Amino acid sequence: MILFIVLAKACVSDYINGGDEYKISELEQMISENTVVSASLSNEYTESTVASVIKLYKFDYRFDLNGQSYTGKITLNAVPNTNQLNIYYLSDDPSIIAADPYESIAREKEKGSSISELLIGIVWGVLAIILLISLIATIKSTKTPKDPTSETKTAHKSIKTSTKKKAAAPVPEITPEEERLRALEKERIRKEKEDPSRFMPR
Repeated sequence: MILFIVLAKACVSDYINGGDEYKISELEQMISENTVVSASLSNEYTESTVASVIKLYKFDYRFDLNGQSYTGKITLNAVPNTNQLNIYYLSDDPSIIAADPYESIAREKEKGSSISELLIGIVWGVLAIILLISLIATIKSTKTPKDPTSETKTAHKSIKTSTKKKAAAPVPEITPEEERLRALEKERIRKEKEDPSRFMPR
């Protein structure tokens, strides 16, 4: 995310500020003076990809000039066939070099005049925002949930319900005479049921 932010800032700054006029003058001086030297490249290099399209190759270089050795790193658009490469250098300061000053001048002059730099910066900025949103979402999802045992528990109050019961109706008292009459009636009914002649016509 930080890398994308840095790339976005660099691209937008290049579009706003334009090319480096001082660097352009140095490159033009290399061309006008034709200060070229043969440099030895390292056998190993670092490959990087810009905007998922352009591949760059970074080598260590070394050359001797006026009895003094100069070393550093140089970035090329392609891997050379040999480890010897003619490079331009600035006569005032041989540590400032360029593999192709013509291409470097064109690239510097393109800054600020081409919208491609701005579009690439916007792409880097959008990617940085997406990563930032993803990071925030990840942090939120990994937060430790609250311990349910730590929560204050409220005891449920027992609810008591009271129901009113109606009193049973008083049973009327039966006199001995009524009891005797009821027994006689029950006996009469029983005898009628047992008498077979009750089904005969009278």
